[in-house]
Amino acid sequence: MRIPVLVGPTASGKTELALDLAHKLGVILINADSRKLYRHLDVGTAKPPPDERKNYRLMDILDPCREFSAYAWSKLAQEEINRALSEGRPVLLEGASVLYIKALFFGLFPQPKIPQDIRIRARELALKPEGYLILKEKDPETASKLHPRDAYRIGRALEVLFATGKPISWWRSFTEKPKYEGIFVYLDVPKDELYERIEIRARRMFLEEGLVEETEDILIKFPCFAEWGKKVIAYRQALEYLEGKYDLETAIRKKVKADKILSRRQRRFIRSLSPVIVPKEEAANYLERIIRSQFQP
Repeated sequence: MRIPVLVGPTASGKTELALDLAHKLGVILINADSRKLYRHLDVGTAKPPPDERKNYRLMDILDPCREFSAYAWSKLAQEEINRALSEGRPVLLEGASVLYIKALFFGLFPQPKIPQDIRIRARELALKPEGYLILKEKDPETASKLHPRDAYRIGRALEVLFATGKPISWWRSFTEKPKYEGIFVYLDVPKDELYERIEIRARRMFLEEGLVEETEDILIKFPCFAEWGKKVIAYRQALEYLEGKYDLETAIRKKVKADKILSRRQRRFIRSLSPVIVPKEEAANYLERIIRSQFQP
């Protein structure tokens, strides 16, 4: 079974397009954005309004500060796909968390539990030349595939090695065979237009939609958010504004800059999916044809 997946950089309009298709075709939408899994993170993750979230599965399922893996998400996504198809409903995945999408459609090994102190140690080592040298000695197969300055992947490999005593290349031998095949559709928006959308959205979040107030509310309910929230663009800038590190205009500019960097990174990662690139004005018709031909209730 082939499942359509709508991908594209932040602020490209994926959610609006997905909701239009849900209204028109009765499509079940499955969230593939790792940050939209979390309750209360509404404004800063650009979630749809509450009354529209009923069209989505796997949105608002976790409390802030909880760690969650791509492997765990892939299992939940597979359950939601199975349920929708058994009900005769078409399915569309929407989001840009490429690791999550790859876990579902290309397979991922069961994720060993990593204690927080080991994770911190591994990430600190990954920022130094020493980290790559350790990986090269203990797991040469993985090291040979990584750039010496790829701190994220080196850190991930080291934490698995330290926590389990087995290299990540050994764990990958247990990768599960995917049940579904993805049809990846990239929503292509010209860079100038995308950057304009990013700036407009950032200003709206801070000046109209209450991002700062939302951040304060989350902090009251979840004090851990003071640090954990800095992993999430928008909340990092709101938290640092609340800490007095800079004024509101600077917070907005930093949010815009972070989103532009993120959009470039997302485009690079999404290319690894070999998606069909579709201009924004043609994307709705293209996806509708796929859904009607392969997922007609």
